[in-house]
Amino acid sequence: MNIKKVRLFLGAIAFGFLGTASALADDDHEHTPMEKEMKTVSDSLKSLRKMDKSDYTAGAAAVRKAHEAMLRSMAYSPSLVKEMKDGDEKTIALADSRRLMGLTYAVLCEMEIAYIKKDDKLIADLAKKWKALKKEGHKKYTDD
Repeated sequence: MNIKKVRLFLGAIAFGFLGTASALADDDHEHTPMEKEMKTVSDSLKSLRKMDKSDYTAGAAAVRKAHEAMLRSMAYSPSLVKEMKDGDEKTIALADSRRLMGLTYAVLCEMEIAYIKKDDKLIADLAKKWKALKKEGHKKYTDD
């Protein structure tokens, strides 16, 4: 399996999946639709760190943009998994990648609601949840 493709996929899927896809990307690499969507997720969530914490409207909009991109990315299969030999391992990997993306999508939807409600504690708790999902994705799907 091509290690460059493995790293590119894992960066995109690792729930952040939040930001490593561009760091791992090679200038000559043509980005897949999934990678592009995951970059939108990453960029949107990174923007939360830079904005005024009291601007809940902007926070909700950034999170909405992230979860919309997450939903679009779920239409694609990760390139690493596509390259796997057919069988149970591949089927499990597909299901697990969808599980992680689905959980992240749900947390981001909850986070948008928390911003609308201006609930700082809930926002912080949900941020911890998506960071834990990111960590799980990195642990499972990267060779770092």
